[in-house]
Amino acid sequence: MKEIKRIWFESKPLHPALWGMLGLSVLVALLDLVAPWFYRELVNFLTTGQASPFFARFLPTENGVLFLLWWVVIYFGIDLITITAGQAKFFVMSLTGTRAQILFSYKTLERLQQLSISFFDKTPPGWIRERVYGGIREIFGILQSLIVDVLPLVINLVVAGVVLFVFNKILASVFIAVAPMYVGLSIWRAKIMRAWQKKIRTKAEQEGKTFFENISYYQLIREFAREDFELKRLGTVQSQIMRLRLRQEMFMRWSGLARDFLQIVIYAWVYGFGGYLVLTQKLLVGDLVLFIAYLGRALGPLGRVMQIYDSIQVGLVAVGRLFMVWDKRDKVTDVPDAKSLAVREGRIEFKHVGFVYKGGRRYKGEKTIFKDFNLHIKPKEIVAVVGPSGVGKSTLVKLLLRFYDVDKGRILVDGQDIKSVTQQSLRRQVSAVMQDVITFNHTVQYNLRYGNPRATDQEVARASQVANLYNFVMSLRSKFKTRIGERGVRLSGGEKQRLGIARALLKDAPILILDEATSALDSENERMVQDAMWELIKGRTAIIIAHRLSTVKKADRILVLEGGKIIEQGTHQALMKRSGYYRRLFKMQGEMLSD
Repeated sequence: MKEIKRIWFESKPLHPALWGMLGLSVLVALLDLVAPWFYRELVNFLTTGQASPFFARFLPTENGVLFLLWWVVIYFGIDLITITAGQAKFFVMSLTGTRAQILFSYKTLERLQQLSISFFDKTPPGWIRERVYGGIREIFGILQSLIVDVLPLVINLVVAGVVLFVFNKILASVFIAVAPMYVGLSIWRAKIMRAWQKKIRTKAEQEGKTFFENISYYQLIREFAREDFELKRLGTVQSQIMRLRLRQEMFMRWSGLARDFLQIVIYAWVYGFGGYLVLTQKLLVGDLVLFIAYLGRALGPLGRVMQIYDSIQVGLVAVGRLFMVWDKRDKVTDVPDAKSLAVREGRIEFKHVGFVYKGGRRYKGEKTIFKDFNLHIKPKEIVAVVGPSGVGKSTLVKLLLRFYDVDKGRILVDGQDIKSVTQQSLRRQVSAVMQDVITFNHTVQYNLRYGNPRATDQEVARASQVANLYNFVMSLRSKFKTRIGERGVRLSGGEKQRLGIARALLKDAPILILDEATSALDSENERMVQDAMWELIKGRTAIIIAHRLSTVKKADRILVLEGGKIIEQGTHQALMKRSGYYRRLFKMQGEMLSD
């Protein structure tokens, strides 16, 4: 019930349309209940030549042809109103279904965007996709069932049940006795079905994860010729789903037979005993037709309501799992009174920072990265960070961007604690080129302008020239209008990184981060990009993370990280005069290059 309340609350923008659908559905249901009375009157008039007192007040019973003519006109009018209201209902329903899809997709993305990178680091994309789309597909179906189907069916059921009981208590007795058994069986059936569906949804999410991984990592799979292994892995999950579905279907069919048997008992009693009453002239044929018609309008809705109850219980499993994603609470959130970050000078301070990775796809368990880490970067200072893999170089940048929050200490930008400002305002003040440059399956121009949507064509061209990307773009058939494929598949690693650099140039933020920004460039391209890059860096506070030490020689200060601490720092010339890690690494790289 709480999921249904939540669905109703979340669908507030749709309420006017839903009330309209409800009104049209009730109108159709009420008009449908009138039809059996017209059937009764026609059959009785044709067999006995008489009409009930109520109809006799409005229709000319002394003239059979005139009576029939008026009956047809009234019946035609009622049916015309019924089908018109029905078509209007389906029109509103169709448009509302589309609006619901848009609404709940928007709400889902809005909530996902509020989660920090740690959630996505720990959660496989296929799992998220399966939960999201599975829940969104079911939400409007549940709303439609409750609004369009259930209430009109309940009206049919109640009215028909009352008419049956008032019309002939003996004929109605079996229905009144068996109906509670039918309902009880259906509720028990739905409860078991929901338990089965939870198991199936869990396996379906695992299937979605496996399928999505195969699409995302197709190149790696082909490189190692693991296609058969991946098909077998997917097939194993699908076999488990099939076994669960088979057992679920067997239960559904056996319980369905039991429900249908109860309906057969009711109909057999009405046909047998009702026929006997007609033969003994205790009941008119038209009255039996009326009773059977209303029995259908009672049993049909009862069965349909129970089917809807089944489907709603199954659908609520998917919706509940979607709401679990919606309700994820993240540690990285804006404080209630968060203000916009104002960068005046570009000073950055890490004060007694402590940070621990807590699980995820990178580390099992916990891994301490920083413990009482301190760093002061002056305004417009160029700081390079070097060191072995896994010492926290990239983590330093992610903490500054608030992809993660520090566990202890503070990070300040121009004296403002980054936890006290909005995340968006913080990230707007930083241009970053990360190790893995993310691109959209769109044009080169679209990807470049993502950093600055207002950039002119001249600015886009200039940024691509500075990043040594322009000549490559101009060699493409559609120039800047060329699509680069999913995840930039049509670009080499170096081209993607140069695109990332150009995008950061267009953003033109006062703080610049380059995380292995030239790692995929060959030596010639690296030198060309570095010349322009150093011109760009002037006048900005910059953090450069690099394994290739040739990239950082011009930095104002070079930091050597190890074990989450700064073990050396200074200019390139000063560090080369020491017999420390930096000098050993620089000489090692020099020897490798000379080889």
